[in-house]
Amino acid sequence: MHQPSLWWTGLIPVALLWVVGAAYKTGSIEADLHGKAAAAVAAALPDSGGAVVVSGAGRDIALDGLAFAPGDAAKAKDAVENAEGVRYATVALKSVAAVRPYAFSATRSGNRLVLAGSAPLPGVRVKLIDAAKSAIPGAEVVDNLAYAIGAPEGFEAIAARGVADAARLENGVFALSDKAYSIAGIAASSGVYEAAIAATQQLPAGATLAKADIQPPEAKPYAWSATSDGVAAMISGVAPSIEARAAILKAASASLPGKMVVDQMQIARGAPSGDYVAAVGFALAELSGLSNGRVSLADGALSVVGETATSQAYEAAVAAVKSLPAGMSLARADILAPETKPYVWGASNDGKTIALTGLAPSAAAREAIAAAAAKAMPGKSVDNQMGIARGAPAGDFAAGAGFAVSQLALMSSGKVGLTDNALTISGEAAAPAAFDALNAAVKKLPEGMTLARADIQPPEVKPYVFMVEKTDGRATLSGYAPDDKTRRDIEAAAKSVFFNDEVVDDLKIGKGAPANFVNGAKAGLPQLARMATGTLSLSDGDIAVKGAAIYEKAADQIRRSLETAAPQGFKISVADIAVAPPGEPLSATDCQPRFEGLLSKGHVEFETGNANLSKDSLAILDNLVGVARRCQAVDIDVAGHTDSVGAAESNLELSRRRAEAVVAFLKDAGVDVGRISSVGYGETKPIAPNDTPDGRARNRRIEFSVK
Repeated sequence: MHQPSLWWTGLIPVALLWVVGAAYKTGSIEADLHGKAAAAVAAALPDSGGAVVVSGAGRDIALDGLAFAPGDAAKAKDAVENAEGVRYATVALKSVAAVRPYAFSATRSGNRLVLAGSAPLPGVRVKLIDAAKSAIPGAEVVDNLAYAIGAPEGFEAIAARGVADAARLENGVFALSDKAYSIAGIAASSGVYEAAIAATQQLPAGATLAKADIQPPEAKPYAWSATSDGVAAMISGVAPSIEARAAILKAASASLPGKMVVDQMQIARGAPSGDYVAAVGFALAELSGLSNGRVSLADGALSVVGETATSQAYEAAVAAVKSLPAGMSLARADILAPETKPYVWGASNDGKTIALTGLAPSAAAREAIAAAAAKAMPGKSVDNQMGIARGAPAGDFAAGAGFAVSQLALMSSGKVGLTDNALTISGEAAAPAAFDALNAAVKKLPEGMTLARADIQPPEVKPYVFMVEKTDGRATLSGYAPDDKTRRDIEAAAKSVFFNDEVVDDLKIGKGAPANFVNGAKAGLPQLARMATGTLSLSDGDIAVKGAAIYEKAADQIRRSLETAAPQGFKISVADIAVAPPGEPLSATDCQPRFEGLLSKGHVEFETGNANLSKDSLAILDNLVGVARRCQAVDIDVAGHTDSVGAAESNLELSRRRAEAVVAFLKDAGVDVGRISSVGYGETKPIAPNDTPDGRARNRRIEFSVK
């Protein structure tokens, strides 16, 4: 059924659908044409097509944007119009201006990298932006570039390198003016700094370095150190520049010849004011004196720790830290002297100078020893050559050396030394008393000290004097003997003759004794022993004997004996023998103890097998005479006794004759023997067993008995 009034309304939706479809198809066709046009432009202008904008309606295309070279517009127009579906192309490209100088920059601020200046082509621009993004992953890249022609040859490579160099520096700035390359910034590490500096030495082709203001990282505190183990030196810490580091390494090689130098130094800012290389050189000089150790600088504070190889090196190292260069301070000085075994010290005295050599454990000990030497020997100069070293034996070493120095002071010339705790001493004593003191000292050394060797010579004595004085029950030896053996020999000889006197040895040891001295000293002893009082003196070869005999005949005998007593090389120059007064008479109770006292100290001796008195008995016989003269009011028995050797009858007869010989001696000496009788008992009254030599000797005796 045909009803126009109803169906025309259905045409409205259909019309709308047609319009939409037509519009959709038209837009799709235009987009396709624009894409083809853009592709054609990109193909025709591969380096600059990115700066051309494609637009238009229907099949007509409009090209706007930038033309970077003459002919770019014509190339673009031809390419677009030859694209499928394009009917006509309208081109309105503007020519890019040329700039002089051609500038480009890249500036880093934190995580932001800003590119500014000129780019010659869109492709180059894209590559530079990509280079910035690659240099700092995740960074914000700000593109403030503008197109300009006139870029120098190699611009892209130079600019890309500059972007990378600026990106690795804090606050990095790269600038290119034509081919002049400038870079500035702060390196985050020594490695980055060195790489950045090295990079400035190898720029891309065509670039020239205008400026490089690259700063190393800052170090606080500013620390440097060097350690040596005797074989190699390890140098670490920081230096203010590559040049300074090279100078330090050169100084290390010079200061530590023969040692391998290992460089671990980094470059950093913050060095203290002054000549840093010179300060490090001073520290290296200190290290050169250490067999092993470490020197370090923290800002301007020096530390030295280690052991020196020699005593001289120790002294030099200690002195150096007391006189530091300007601007340097001392933080620590733990310098050890070398250790030495054995530990040797010595001192010598030549009469004018005291030379101190060897080692002391410290400067204080060395000064104490030198002071002790100066005090012990005033007026002599002290040549202190002592070094300092470790290894001294336990105890107070300075006190031990001081003891040795005090002994040196007793010598006119000599030497003392210590090897560890063992003392050696040699030289000539300054005086006899000093000789005795020296010998006494080496016999009683300080605790912990031992005697290794003692060669102490007595002093030279002129004139050479020896004396024996007999008085008041004493025989005193004085003057000199050439050595201790001779002194003991003389003392023994004196004790053998001075039976009733205490022998006092006051002899000193001295050189210069005349030849045959021992015999000269002994020559007058038997005669002096017979006297009541007296002196024997020897001066070089002259002997003088003075004194008082107990009775007149003894005085005559002594004088005659002295005439032939002097041995070869000596003479009796004086023999002045008087007679002592007899003394007050003794009571009967006093007489017996006097006789017993004499006979308990000495024996009346006879020639073997007969009744002849021995000359060795003259001293005791004279003393018995002296007592007998004072006991004239008492009766006295003189009894003889023998040992059991031989026949009893013979022994009885021998004992009788020996008793008679003693009485005869008393009579010959002027004693009234009218009240003195003699008797012999032979072997009948022993006082000791006869089965030993000593016992038999005791049984052979003379006894005085007061009635």
